[in-house]
Amino acid sequence: MKKTTAIIMVGMFVLVGCGSAVIGEDDDPVGSNRAPNAPVVIEDQSVWEKESYKFTFYAEDPDGDEVYYDIAWNKVGDTDKITCSPDNPAINWFGPFGSGEILEKIHTFYKCGDYELTIRAKDSHDSIGPSTTITVTYKSSLSQFPLLLKLMEKYPGIFNILTKIF
Repeated sequence: MKKTTAIIMVGMFVLVGCGSAVIGEDDDPVGSNRAPNAPVVIEDQSVWEKESYKFTFYAEDPDGDEVYYDIAWNKVGDTDKITCSPDNPAINWFGPFGSGEILEKIHTFYKCGDYELTIRAKDSHDSIGPSTTITVTYKSSLSQFPLLLKLMEKYPGIFNILTKIF
């Protein structure tokens, strides 16, 4: 009976000793890193032909860690989308930047239409936060003249005739 009691007491001492060594020694236990919040895009607008789109964005990391960004542009309706996915080999993280640091990027469009801008952030511990997606409309300068567009739709060859005259 004495052997059993001694073993139990030793076992209890070890458990209490281990527990007290972990608690209170480190205020930031392993695994407590939090991913950055979803990026905030400040400017969301339509863009005219031959203009570049300047957008401003930032993401905050709750732990104050440095932040890296991944940006993907997709034409709405395209089946071959560039996705912000960990399995995508085309991901090109850029950074680091301070948490909450406001950044500007410029994108030039080559075809008219609606585009989705997807942006996400990760911290210096590779914790990836949620993404933010906005839609940007890239308009042709001809869309400023609806009558001219209607004429060109009804008479597709009129543009060739007008270019020869002028």
